[in-house]
Amino acid sequence: MTDRTKIRLEQLWPVMAEQLASGKKVRFAPMGTSMLPMIRQNEDTVVLRSAPPRLKKYDLPLYRRKNGQFVMHRVVGIAKDGSYIMCGDNQCVREYGITDRNILAVADGYYHGGSYISCGDKDYLRYCRRRVFMQKIRGFKAKIKSVIKRIIRHKADK
Repeated sequence: MTDRTKIRLEQLWPVMAEQLASGKKVRFAPMGTSMLPMIRQNEDTVVLRSAPPRLKKYDLPLYRRKNGQFVMHRVVGIAKDGSYIMCGDNQCVREYGITDRNILAVADGYYHGGSYISCGDKDYLRYCRRRVFMQKIRGFKAKIKSVIKRIIRHKADK
């Protein structure tokens, strides 16, 4: 097993950006749980390439929020104003207002359990469609659960 040194993406980004600008791909290990089960922290890595001029649904970009935070979430839709709607695979709350100016790179593929999976692979795209569909169901179930809890609390207060 190789030793890994943890470096904040903020520190590493200038080197990564230089490599991407020269047409190379870069590989890094995302942190967090928002892209589970696809990307597991401390286990899986993502291969990034330069982003195309416009993303499409199911692309997996690395972007930077207005507050400076780096995020890797999936494009789950495109708003009427052309901005992207993003959501992590392990989440059901969507993020709105991400524009092309926020996009830094896009995933070309990823290593999961030692195997490389291309973001153009048919099975991968089937996985993306299923995850996005399930996010809608999970979000709907969460809303229903919240309403039921409010009704129960309201009845208990009387």
